[in-house]
Amino acid sequence: MDSGVRSGAPRRPRVLVGGYACGPVAEPEARAGWELARAATRDHDVWVITRHRFRESIEAALAEDPALAERLHVSYLDLSPRIMRLKRRSWDLYWYYAAWQRSLGRLARRLHAAHRFDVAHHVSFANDWMPCGLVALADVPLIWGPVGGASTPPVLKLSRWLGVRGTLTEMIRGAFTAVVRRFVGDRVARRAALVVAQNQQVADHFAKRAASVVVEPNATLDDLPSRATEIIRHRAVFAGRLIALKGAALAIDAIARTGDWTLDLYGAGYEEKRLRARAARLGLGDRVRFLGHQPRDQVLAAISKAEVFLFPSMRDQAGWVVAEASTIGCPVVCLPLGGPPALAGANGHVASLDGDIVGNLVDELRAAAADGGHPTDRWSISRLPGLVSQWYRQAIDAPEGRP
Repeated sequence: MDSGVRSGAPRRPRVLVGGYACGPVAEPEARAGWELARAATRDHDVWVITRHRFRESIEAALAEDPALAERLHVSYLDLSPRIMRLKRRSWDLYWYYAAWQRSLGRLARRLHAAHRFDVAHHVSFANDWMPCGLVALADVPLIWGPVGGASTPPVLKLSRWLGVRGTLTEMIRGAFTAVVRRFVGDRVARRAALVVAQNQQVADHFAKRAASVVVEPNATLDDLPSRATEIIRHRAVFAGRLIALKGAALAIDAIARTGDWTLDLYGAGYEEKRLRARAARLGLGDRVRFLGHQPRDQVLAAISKAEVFLFPSMRDQAGWVVAEASTIGCPVVCLPLGGPPALAGANGHVASLDGDIVGNLVDELRAAAADGGHPTDRWSISRLPGLVSQWYRQAIDAPEGRP
């Protein structure tokens, strides 16, 4: 009997999910892919293509949930050992990913011949300038996303805080990805029945290229701590890698403009030496603490006690830590760039990039403290089954993507 049909039951729609990172593990990208695929099983029979590194965790999850195992079928794909041995440096990910997507396309055609899918869904990586192997299924409606990358900062305006290395990195990255996006990502968008954008800037880029675009970050959160009963007055927390684009330099400058605020920085990275020197030069002393990379539970506990989560990142497509802070009920101060404004939602205070940027951050910091925050379930995993079913209905009923 066909694994997707139970005796006497009508045929459920069939979905093929492409997920380079997809599994029930403690990695945001992989976790998002897994939760999207799992959510789809409520109303669909789902086939997933992912890599062998997620096999153990997936098989353990399916063994614990026979009902899920009946509706979720997984194929594991890696390139040959000879090719995998060439993947030695961090940037090798990009050519390997492109080659993997090409192989995914071939496997997708074989699976489609056997199961006849009603919709295909690319769930990861969330790079909107990289290829999507599921375009190989020319007769199957395609959902592309959530994807991000098209949101870019005004580099020259922010160069004072990016520093020389950060400014050059962002200029080179922006120019390179814009060219590749034009010839790769934009074509995928025109093929897709629906593009799911990580944030509004990405949606704006694809609005004239795709048949339909919605904004929905890939945050999938549950089991977060509650807001602390006693908030530490005038305490701000920053959490993220200490690299230029995360905006820790802006956060330090904002604290320096206040009389009594303190800032706890969680994270590590190449910017730490420069940031320590900046804090010392501004005479902040113990008002800025560098706490390094800490376990997630410890960071979340600190956020739950802070008066404000200060995160002036310049290019986060969908920074989950913002969604975590907002879910807990801690107000968020951020810039109008990338995913943080959407993820902060009603708990967000977005500082303008016009005029005095640091002064704008300080104004929003004080407003956030005065307004407080409210816990939210906006990013709960429970929202996903209805959401993906809506996407799939729209894709199946829609005309093909733009030529």
